[in-house]
Amino acid sequence: MEKSKLTAALLALFGGAFGLHKFYLNDPGSGIFYAILTLMTSKFFPIAAMLGVLDAIRLFTMSSAKFDSKYNKNSRQRGSRNTKVRSNRDRRTNRDMEMQRSKYKYDRVTQKKQRSNPFRKSGDQKFKEYDLEGALADYEKAVEITPADKEMHFNIACIYSLLEKKDLSLQNLELAIQKGYKNFEHLKVVDELAYLRIQPEWESFVKNNYTLVKRAKAVEPPEGDLLQNDVLLAQLNKLKELRSRGMLSEKEFSYEKEKLMRR
Repeated sequence: MEKSKLTAALLALFGGAFGLHKFYLNDPGSGIFYAILTLMTSKFFPIAAMLGVLDAIRLFTMSSAKFDSKYNKNSRQRGSRNTKVRSNRDRRTNRDMEMQRSKYKYDRVTQKKQRSNPFRKSGDQKFKEYDLEGALADYEKAVEITPADKEMHFNIACIYSLLEKKDLSLQNLELAIQKGYKNFEHLKVVDELAYLRIQPEWESFVKNNYTLVKRAKAVEPPEGDLLQNDVLLAQLNKLKELRSRGMLSEKEFSYEKEKLMRR
């Protein structure tokens, strides 16, 4: 508790004989000495009372800075510590606010860039018109410009589901979730993913926190066996031709090739 110079001086003036000002100033030893001195000398000469008057004069004439330095040092240190704690807390708060402002600014810039993506706009229009192939082509170009656009990956997943290409649909849905798509309840009811939800892989996908279960990579048969299988070779050549003509994307080519190799 912070001490008052005026209170200490008044106690010394009127109660100095019993050392009241010493007790007040956290000096109980001197206070007891003043009280004993009064009891021993009060009949002859009030020495303790005179000492109290002298202490009162000293306190009245003492500067406030010197009084605080002598008697309020602990309070000042506690105040300094409290000020330091408040300062650190304020700095943390300011840092957190600055991080939030930076994140908000980044999100605004990202959203603006995504909305201005021309392929996204054209893809949305084609998707509404049920031009799935056209919408898919535009969305694929859109994610090249804004790869962090979770909505684009979600739309691509929906289109692949409508085209009954479950693996590609699941891959893009996983990408959308990795980019920040969190509306998991919507995934359970959206019509475009109805085909995907009836596939056996869907249940394991959901149980695995909407992450694909890694499967062992298929071992390709020796080249000699491929040459002996004319039908398989013809099918592979057909896939390559479709890819070279732009009718199959690289993802679709890999998917169809993998299906052929598993037969």
